[in-house]
Amino acid sequence: MTTRAVIFDFNGTISDDEPILDRLFREVFAAEGISFESSYYYDRLAGLSDPEIVDRALADHYQPADAERSARLLRAKVDRYKEIVAAEPTVTPAAAAFVRAVAAHVPIAIASGALHEEVEHVLAIAGIGALFDAVICIDDVEHGKPAPDGYLLALQRLNEGRAAPIAAAEVLVFEDADVGVASAQAAGMRCVAIENPAYRGTLAVAEQTVAALDAADVPRLLG
Repeated sequence: MTTRAVIFDFNGTISDDEPILDRLFREVFAAEGISFESSYYYDRLAGLSDPEIVDRALADHYQPADAERSARLLRAKVDRYKEIVAAEPTVTPAAAAFVRAVAAHVPIAIASGALHEEVEHVLAIAGIGALFDAVICIDDVEHGKPAPDGYLLALQRLNEGRAAPIAAAEVLVFEDADVGVASAQAAGMRCVAIENPAYRGTLAVAEQTVAALDAADVPRLLG
């Protein structure tokens, strides 16, 4: 199958930040008197949208999830995340080189469960935001992963003004979590998973896996 476009997940894929997210969510919830281990984060939360992470963690710990409390927890996480990634950039040179190499061949987009505020902050720090033809975040869709909404909207944006529309089967997705792989496949797209604790193949099995994003692999992966 010819690859005519690539859509990237963001957290844990372009941005090497899953350990940061694990730490931040545990810190934010600990301030509310709710404690959990990293294993719980990777088993139950990794790959979900930020609002869904907050709501699921509250529900799993039998805590009320009123709108004000959820918004406060999410705001605390976003503010601290932006501080940390400014001090410790999370897009590695290898990941940036990979994105640039892919963008030299096909149009690219992002479909993320994070907020635009966070994603655009990191892309600006890394200097790669202009490479993407579309950036879709949880702000843009009703349902987060594993629903296919984000990937379908990203493809819709990629096809705007295009004389020969790109089919879902012609899109290659890069993901790092089970729910993301399931989301991409539900959208009818092929998926490469990055080997890490958030991907276990429990919801869906990616067509390929890679140890890391390496620009030397781009010709092979794009076929």
